[in-house]
Amino acid sequence: MRPTLLIVATLAALTALPIHALASVSIAAGGYTQNAPSSTGGAIILSSGASIPAVPLEVQASLLTAISGGGGYALTGEIRGFTGGGFGGAYVGAGAGIANISSDRSTGPVFTVFAGKSVAPFTSIELRVYRQTKDTGATAGFVGLRFSF
Repeated sequence: MRPTLLIVATLAALTALPIHALASVSIAAGGYTQNAPSSTGGAIILSSGASIPAVPLEVQASLLTAISGGGGYALTGEIRGFTGGGFGGAYVGAGAGIANISSDRSTGPVFTVFAGKSVAPFTSIELRVYRQTKDTGATAGFVGLRFSF
């Protein structure tokens, strides 16, 4: 429970900073798989966030919706850092929130880690792992293309 409180406190402190930030919206579509219950299919992730100009970070909220394979969703608050390098650079991040990707489809806490690499203007390849932290929780993975607007 302490890591969740730390993440919430960090996000609250970052959103309280008196810095002008521009919001961004992106959508990702790709393959999705999870282990309990075992299923594979497609998923869509909608994200909206704001960059923090003083540091190379972005605070964002994301909603993953599994559109086939067994359904489920994950709603997370995330911090994304930019690593630079190559065309458009790369990024890594982590977040926490709520989801119903468990074997009994009950809602509970979830954590995610992700990474991506730009492959064209406003387009990147993204890899994500989700873990719902309860007895019936599942581990899920996503790989797809993200389009930023």
